[in-house]
Amino acid sequence: MDLKRIAFGAIIFSVFGAGLSGTFTTPALAGKVEQIATATRCIKSVLPGQPLLAGVHSGQLPITAIIRRCGGLAMSISKRGGNLSMLPIQERFIPKFKLRSKGLTIPDMRIALAPKSIREAWLTRPNERYDHAILGDGFEAGGLAVTTAKGIRLEFLLDKTQVFEDRMARLVDLDGDGEPEIVTVQTSLEKGASVAVFGVQGDEIIRLAKTPFIGQSHRWLNIAAAADFDGDGKVELAWVQTPHIGGILKVARLEGKGSTRTLKVLDEISGFSNHVIGSRELLQSVTFDWDGDGLPDIILPGAARRTLQVVSMKGGKLKVIDEMAIDGVINSQLVAADLNGDGKGEVLISLKDGRLFSFSAK
Repeated sequence: MDLKRIAFGAIIFSVFGAGLSGTFTTPALAGKVEQIATATRCIKSVLPGQPLLAGVHSGQLPITAIIRRCGGLAMSISKRGGNLSMLPIQERFIPKFKLRSKGLTIPDMRIALAPKSIREAWLTRPNERYDHAILGDGFEAGGLAVTTAKGIRLEFLLDKTQVFEDRMARLVDLDGDGEPEIVTVQTSLEKGASVAVFGVQGDEIIRLAKTPFIGQSHRWLNIAAAADFDGDGKVELAWVQTPHIGGILKVARLEGKGSTRTLKVLDEISGFSNHVIGSRELLQSVTFDWDGDGLPDIILPGAARRTLQVVSMKGGKLKVIDEMAIDGVINSQLVAADLNGDGKGEVLISLKDGRLFSFSAK
């Protein structure tokens, strides 16, 4: 596969030496590793060019991405007249999760949004009853809240033996009825994490389905993506179980009707990681059609975080169809975009040493 490094030396000289024109006429150099000039060696983060309002990757491919330099300057990368452009962008135009005050919320809380019967979902009731701190602090959530389309606020509370070990409650339509379900990580203090799916019925939040707890305290999982991975017309949910110790990628489907349903695991494959211990960053996996077969694939780091892996579920079985070396330590979320405007996606990541990489299919 082609490994592309964005040639920031040429970009920055154009941006700062030509009145912030920001345009460069050559794409990243495929299959070649370049020495990055000192002046361009600090990219702090990379963000999607469109906000991930629902909180979970589902295959969208914006045509722009945003980088933030260590000095704080934010710049958009996009296609302009057949060439790639990099231009400074004002802070107010950068897509963000909603972070407004909600009372009794967890630190660094993210609100998921959807223009449906559930308009907002977020985690509440911060507490310190679980000593795992896998997300970098000692606080976890004890409650889940939503705002309905009628403006009514509802809340679901866990008992003191459990927490929501997450930063967000994702909104995704798992059963195809046109309305979102709520997906988050529910953890037992004694038995570890599970995937939980909630819905709203009448004037209350109910739990529709939950996978078994992993079985041991201090064992966690991270949601990866939601899409129709096998082409059967139904949305599946993907997550990585124990992403820090030989992570297992699992794909499941919500089955059944009414208030009691199941998350049926369709397949699983080991050797992946989409989280770093202590990090607040949960979005280190993306999904889009990598190989052009019409089905979304799951792109995420390998277990040692030294490779980027592409996993397909064509035919109903998970299989690694591509693998690319990562020349450093990932320091950002994975961002999917179609920067070249060719209808095919690229994956952008920034590394701990300040470099930015683009990964794409041949």
